Amino acid sequence: MSRCTTRTGAYPSERLRSRPAACSSLMRAEEKWVRAMPGSKLHSCSCRKRARSRRRIRRDRRRDRARFLQDGERGLQPASTRTHFSAGRIAALLLTPPRNLSATQRTYRDSFLRFCPAASKVRRLVLQFRAMLRWRRSVRVPEWIEAAISSGFPRIAQFARTLRRDLRAVELAVREPWSSGPLEGHINRLKMIKRQMYGRAGFALLKARVLPLSA
Repeated sequence: MSRCTTRTGAYPSERLRSRPAACSSLMRAEEKWVRAMPGSKLHSCSCRKRARSRRRIRRDRRRDRARFLQDGERGLQPASTRTHFSAGRIAALLLTPPRNLSATQRTYRDSFLRFCPAASKVRRLVLQFRAMLRWRRSVRVPEWIEAAISSGFPRIAQFARTLRRDLRAVELAVREPWSSGPLEGHINRLKMIKRQMYGRAGFALLKARVLPLSA
């Protein structure tokens, strides 16, 4: 893999306009949430684009901070004048149950919901999906998939259609307590040992490090 591509599991940077609207922040938050779900495809992004996105994010934050101070001097409510929202922060707040939010986080979330009321529907879908996974309610998976497909949000609908392709496996994954985590951990350990010893040792040492000691 090239040095200029992101690794699997990393979030590709988002291309931000100089003055993004609130609803565009919702689209970026929706895309980031879908990319965090298992089975979604992550697209590689060049280092140059990532650096340009980071510069735009910093510029937007400086602009919002200056506008916040100006509104405070004028006696205006800063929450009602905000025009830029962090996609990562919005995605995290939409995933968090209300009882776990602080007063500052709740104010930030409510200001975003006032600017973009459609985010309430995304939040409801996200919390329903989170509850299904937490309480292992596999019987509600088909109902959630149909609601997500008809929600009008293309990326969530695409994720739901992907789940529907192998509905039986998804229901078993939600209902059963078993996980492929231990297997993935052993695969990661074997790959790390292989890379550490590549070109430096023979098969005897590799076997001694991989296989457990005999009793």
